[in-house]
Amino acid sequence: MVRTFPRACRWQVGRPVGRRPKDVRGHSVVGGWYEWRGVRFVPSWGGSAFEALMPTLVLDEPRLAPASLGLNDLAHATVQRRYAVEMLRYPVWGLSPSATPAGAGYGEYGVRVLGSLGYPAGVVTPHASALALAVTPAEAIANLRQLADRYDVYGDFGFYDAVDPVRGDVARAYLALDQSMILIAAANYLKDGIVQRRFAADPIIVKVVPLLAAENFFD
Repeated sequence: MVRTFPRACRWQVGRPVGRRPKDVRGHSVVGGWYEWRGVRFVPSWGGSAFEALMPTLVLDEPRLAPASLGLNDLAHATVQRRYAVEMLRYPVWGLSPSATPAGAGYGEYGVRVLGSLGYPAGVVTPHASALALAVTPAEAIANLRQLADRYDVYGDFGFYDAVDPVRGDVARAYLALDQSMILIAAANYLKDGIVQRRFAADPIIVKVVPLLAAENFFD
């Protein structure tokens, strides 16, 4: 596993900064990060909200790993929001793999600069905002409200899976994975991290949780 790929890998979207060998609790790792408009982050593969933030459904990374995974979660949520507004000129944000409004298909979407390879931009999916509740709750709630107010994206069973923010076309589907992410993220937010606390109480997890705080991604 690597934080970033060597600069010689020309196919990667960004160019790594601070890439060097590091020792973390006796283990050799290669560090490094990308930067976009003043924000440092360790990339995911495609730059999607799902890849970066789904672990927060069970792990309170901002609390358990404030200098590594937690700080990276905040960076990804911040760039997700800023890139959609500043670069794509979208009125809403949240790029992650989801259903396609054109039919019954499924597409890989992301913020390209957040990924090593980087998925293309496309539709906005509500589950991306739900995942951001763990790190930027005020912005996430505001975006969910904007989605519901601006588009016909809220149905009998909650948010539909995606919307084209430019055309307004809605993917009128409920995907089990995406709905479960919304449900668990909302439960954690409303019930003081109830699923995170349950997971952290497992005897096996109790033993490994201290490892999460061992590294500083951006030193």
